[in-house]
Amino acid sequence: MEKAAMENDRVDELRAELGQLLKKQAEVLESRSLGAATDTELLEYEIRQEIVHEICNQLAHSISE
Repeated sequence: MEKAAMENDRVDELRAELGQLLKKQAEVLESRSLGAATDTELLEYEIRQEIVHEICNQLAHSISE
């Protein structure tokens, strides 16, 4: 039972992190649509996309167990 609770905590942490990352991604996309995004912001966006995909994979894996 304790392992399941730890898993749930981890899933909650991943979901919270994913939410924060997606919010930042949306901000950069909005900035880009206005022509205001810097090269650094766009590079960070690409890096965050990789992290978003990794978190999604982790969440999908945790659900399938």
